[in-house]
Formats: sequence, C-alpha cells, structure tokens
Amino acid sequence: MRQCSVLSAAFLFMVGCSGGPDNDVVARAGKLELTRDELLASISYASSEDSLTVSAIYIEDWRDLAAMYQLALEESVDKEPDTRMLIEKAVRQITVQRFVDKKMRKGEAEGLFAVDSSVVSAVYRESPDDVICRETQYAVARYYAVTEQAASRVRNALKLHKGDEEEIRKLIESIEPGYAGANLRTRRNAPRLKTIAQMHLENRRMKDFLKNMTPGEMSPVIAVHDSLFVVMEMHGILEKGDKKNLEQAYRDIEELLIVEKQKQYYSKLLEQAREKYQ
Repeated sequence: MRQCSVLSAAFLFMVGCSGGPDNDVVARAGKLELTRDELLASISYASSEDSLTVSAIYIEDWRDLAAMYQLALEESVDKEPDTRMLIEKAVRQITVQRFVDKKMRKGEAEGLFAVDSSVVSAVYRESPDDVICRETQYAVARYYAVTEQAASRVRNALKLHKGDEEEIRKLIESIEPGYAGANLRTRRNAPRLKTIAQMHLENRRMKDFLKNMTPGEMSPVIAVHDSLFVVMEMHGILEKGDKKNLEQAYRDIEELLIVEKQKQYYSKLLEQAREKYQ
C-alpha cells in the first residue's frame, strides 16, 4: 500500500495538480510536507520516464527521514550543543558551495573557461604519451525506447537515413519522445571514445554485443527490462596501445583544460576571501 502511495505522489509530480490550496504538496510525514519545487530541486533525471522512478525513490527516502527527524525533535536533539555546531558547519558548507557554483556559472557564461582550439592542439602535440589508449575504447551511441517496437523503429531509421543527420534527428525525436533528449545527446557525443567501465552498461548482454561489434555496425534490440530497450551503434574502436588522433582526443584534453581554468578561478575567489576576512 505504501509503495502505491509513493508512486501516486510521483505521478502527481509528473503530471502536475489542479484544485486545492496545497496542490504543490507531493508527500507528507507528520507535520512536514514535501513540495513539488523541493522535489524538483532535489532530483536529477534524463527523461520523463526516468524522473518518475527517481522521484518515487526520493519520496520514499524523504518520508523515512522526515519521520525520524520529528521523532528526534521530541527528545530535543536539535537543541543539543553538538547538534547546533554541526548545523552551523553544514550551513557554512552549503552556502559556500552555492556561492562557488553561482560564480562558476557566471564565469562560464562570460567565457572565462573557454578553451581555444589552438591550445588543445598544442597540448596534443606536446603530450604524446597522454593520448595513448591504456585499454580498448569504443565510440558508441546508445538509443533507448520503452517498447521493443519503438527501439526497432529507431534502428531502422538509423539504417535507412544514414548520412541524413537532420532526418535522423527528427525521427529520433518523434519515435520515442520520452527519451528524445537522451538519445540526441548520445548521438552528439557518439564520436567520443570511452572504456567499457566508463559507459556503465546496463547488463551483460550489451557488453557482449559491444565487444563483438565493428565500426558502422548496429546491435539488435536488447531488452534492459520489460519497459526499456536499447540499440547500440558503433562509431569507432581504438585498441589498447593505439594513439588517439586529435579529433578523438580533443574532448578529453578540452575538459582537462577547462577544469584547470576552474581551479585557477576558485583560487582567485579563495584569495579574495582571505584578503578580506583573514
């Protein structure tokens, strides 16, 4: 019964509510209420189907925590000195993290972390050992669908319209709208090489098919579970010991350079804080 109520709350979160004054409340535990805005701010998901599962899990955990919290309040644990000290510490940490995140987003919008292609090329030339594959890597796209029929249609669209990128993208969006965002992202990122461990494949069958595929080949439709199916499309393979070309190494080098710029930006923020308050 409890699981049904959690799924019902998650469903209301997904479709929205109408009517009463508390229509933004998706769960209750004693005197505490979980609002839709709080739920949205607390979870992350790749698709509408995924969000239903993620929100149901979060609601279940929230109810347990809220119940235990109220039980602790009955014994005034919140007023104990050690508790107050931990709360103040958590407030400082959360405030600083949100401040840094805000500054990072602003810096990104202002182009502070942009990396010029000439710099990426220079790093590639100057670090030949860093672009050698330590283990076999694959450039593969994974397309998801909620039915086997939809997955087959995606597979056929990829075969029939090969080379027509605009048409493929339209069909990906129309065939499986719930996973359109994730499927378009996997297509954009397909040229990027990853190890099997970095891909976090959902089951062993996918791994077995992947290891036997060749560039340009597509897997058959593979069932992840009763309401999730996947088709994999191989774009390239780099064997252990091979050297990546510039295109293959570009994204990895770019990300490392961006992280370095972000670290330098954080150091400036920290120095500013030290000068003002130390």
